[in-house]
Amino acid sequence: MLRTTLLFACIFSSMTLLSQGPRTSPMDNVSPEHVKIYKTYPKWEVPVSLALIGAASLGYKWMDQRASLTAEQVVALDPMNINSFDRPAAYYDPATFKSAQSKSDILMTAFVAAPILLVFDKKIRRDWVDMLTILAAAHGVDNTIFFSTILLVRRPRPLTYNPALPIEAKTGVGKTNSFPSGHVSWTATSTFFIAKVYTDYHHIKGWKRMLFFTGAALPPTLIGYYRVHAGSHFPTDAITGGLLGMACGIGVPELHRISKKVDGLAIHPFFMNGSNGLSLSYTIK
Repeated sequence: MLRTTLLFACIFSSMTLLSQGPRTSPMDNVSPEHVKIYKTYPKWEVPVSLALIGAASLGYKWMDQRASLTAEQVVALDPMNINSFDRPAAYYDPATFKSAQSKSDILMTAFVAAPILLVFDKKIRRDWVDMLTILAAAHGVDNTIFFSTILLVRRPRPLTYNPALPIEAKTGVGKTNSFPSGHVSWTATSTFFIAKVYTDYHHIKGWKRMLFFTGAALPPTLIGYYRVHAGSHFPTDAITGGLLGMACGIGVPELHRISKKVDGLAIHPFFMNGSNGLSLSYTIK
C-alpha cells in the first residue's frame, strides 16, 4: 500500500495541469532548444492508470485472502516436484526470513519512489506532467499484468515446502501467490523507467546506454535476492517479475515516444460491450 500511496501522491500533484489536454506539439510554449520526447494524454491516461493501480491494489488484498493453503494441502506438497533451479529455495534457513523480508520492503519502497529524482534534471523537469503520466501508465500496466498472473498461476511460496517450518507457518492466507514477484516487478518498472527516460532525453546511445540499463537491473536483482531468502519467492518468480517490470519501464515510455515520432500512429482508450483497454491505430496519408 505504501508503494501505491507514493505513486498516487506524485500523480495527484499533476492534476492542476490536466486541462492542457494532449501534449502534442514539440514547439508549443517551449524555448527553441526544448524539443519534446514523448506525446501523452494526461486527461484520460492518468485516471485510467490510477484506476488500474487502485483496482490491482484492492484486488491483491482480495486475492491474498483466497491464496490460502490448508494443512492437508501443505502435507501434499513435495519439494522434489520443484524444478532443480528453484528447489534450493525450499530449504533456506527460516531464521533469515524476517530480516530479508524487512530489507526487501524498505528497498522496494525507496526504489519505487526513485523516479522523483528525475526532477533534478532541467530538461526532464520541464515535461513533468508527461513524466508523471507515463510513470502512472507504466505502473498501471505492470500492476494489471502482475495481478492477472498471480490470479491465474497461484504457485505456493517456497516456505510452504520448507521442512524446518511448523505446519502453522505454512497454512493460511497469502501462501499461493508466489509467481511472479511483485516487489521485484514494481521496483524494475521504476528503475528501468528512470534509465529509459534519462537516456532518451540526453540522447545516450550504444554502450553508455547499456550501462544505464545495467544499473537499472541492480536494485530489482538485490530485492529479488532478499525475496528469495525471505521464503516468499522462488528464483524464477523474481526473474519473471524483473522481466515484467523491465518491459513496462522501457516499453510504455517507448510506446509514447513512437506515437510522437511516427506520423499517423496513435493510442486511444476504447470502451465496448463492458470491456475497456487501449487501441493502437495507424492512419495512412
